[in-house]
Amino acid sequence: MELAGYELLLNASLLGGVAYLLAYWRRQHRFVKASARGIDPIGEAEVFLFSHNPKAAIRVLQAALQDEPHNVAIQVTLLRAFAEGGKAKEYRQLAAHLQPQLEQQAIWQQIRKTGQTLLPHDELFR
Repeated sequence: MELAGYELLLNASLLGGVAYLLAYWRRQHRFVKASARGIDPIGEAEVFLFSHNPKAAIRVLQAALQDEPHNVAIQVTLLRAFAEGGKAKEYRQLAAHLQPQLEQQAIWQQIRKTGQTLLPHDELFR
């Protein structure tokens, strides 16, 4: 076999290896909802928050809200993830949505306090 033939065989082998690695990486990093895996999404998000990974917690909670859009516990945990991730705009938007439901409950004081830290001049959190 000529040198060009070996180069072609080597390149094909390398490209096949790259394709395999890319397919493997996609399988490993494909997002599957917590509920589809039989896992409590709030519990999984709490683990991510404990390990200082708010981005993953946000992804889990937003996916859970697709299935349960009125679940206040998921929304409150998402507020915490937004706060820990420094996402002030998203925090404010969700807090404004939850205010009518929660402002007479004790949890609203914590939401307000966190909101004041993120957005000190926002009237929603005064």
